[in-house]
Amino acid sequence: MVGSGFVFQTAATNVGGPEGVSYLGDGSFSTKVTHPPELGGSGEGLNPGNFLALGYSTSFNFTLARIMKAEEITGEPMTTTTVELQPDPSDNGFQLAVRLEVAIKGMEKEEVQELAERTHALCPYSKAMKNNINVTIAAVVYESLA
Repeated sequence: MVGSGFVFQTAATNVGGPEGVSYLGDGSFSTKVTHPPELGGSGEGLNPGNFLALGYSTSFNFTLARIMKAEEITGEPMTTTTVELQPDPSDNGFQLAVRLEVAIKGMEKEEVQELAERTHALCPYSKAMKNNINVTIAAVVYESLA
């Protein structure tokens, strides 16, 4: 239940709907929002899928880093989250699907996959998605952003 026994709390607001503005309650972030071009929007702002991808990749990687630290595993973790908006034939609306690609610098893919599966069981976003959104996890080769 929201509001009782929490460790951390944050709030966000959207004003104006799909051609409006979304911002964090503490004032640290504000952005224009739009529908993506695929849904007839200008694409000049962020959309809910962008926010989900950003939040999920960050939460997953925070959880993975926590496991690695506790187990004294070295390497730089990286998680890329792809969010798809798909047709939902059950109600002629939409549904989400997520793909997590996980890499750890200097680690073999088999080891990364095992850690990623354990991370998925502990990540708050993964827990929220469970039985609601199709989430696939794949270990990939680490590629630096530099």
